[in-house]
Amino acid sequence: MKRALAIAVFFCVGCATLPFPEPDLEGPYGRALLKWTRKTSLYSGLETRAFCRVVYLSYEMIETQAQQISAMRAELPDEAARTRERLHRETATPTVFAILYTPDKGANDWEAKDSVWRLAVNHGYGQIEPTRIERIERPFNAELRALYPYLDDYSVAYVVHFPGQEAPPGMHFTPTDMTMIAAGALGKMEFTWDLQALAAAK
Repeated sequence: MKRALAIAVFFCVGCATLPFPEPDLEGPYGRALLKWTRKTSLYSGLETRAFCRVVYLSYEMIETQAQQISAMRAELPDEAARTRERLHRETATPTVFAILYTPDKGANDWEAKDSVWRLAVNHGYGQIEPTRIERIERPFNAELRALYPYLDDYSVAYVVHFPGQEAPPGMHFTPTDMTMIAAGALGKMEFTWDLQALAAAK
């Protein structure tokens, strides 16, 4: 009886600490989303302090997303071309779409100037901080939920824009990975994309 109760408590805690849904990702868009998404969490004992998924809106990801949006909207070729151009323009420098859950709502403040978090990315030239962070509040619209089926009723979404980076004068270096951190009093979350492996996994 005690063992059964302990197992029940374990699973209840597990459910409480992982609020994000695990959707079925199908088709070309689902495969691209899975390929460019990273996730991690912070815990204090059995309690979740933060849980986050980050989608790197790479050139490849945006190509697939533009096709998905145009298909959903039944766009004709000229409008589809404008959609593709707009999305690439909006993500011309490193950009991510992040979904963050924190039990403490005051800690879900990436867009705030005095945020409890520090965000940065590194392409191999050193860390750089965002130039702009867009906060997207609930309720999320139907198109956004279709594009990011990770969205739930407990989280906040962000579009984080980082500046472009170039190699210092005299340095010939092609970035092989990109790492993003979100760090602060709650802990440090790290997300890494191996760009060489991802480029090879067509």
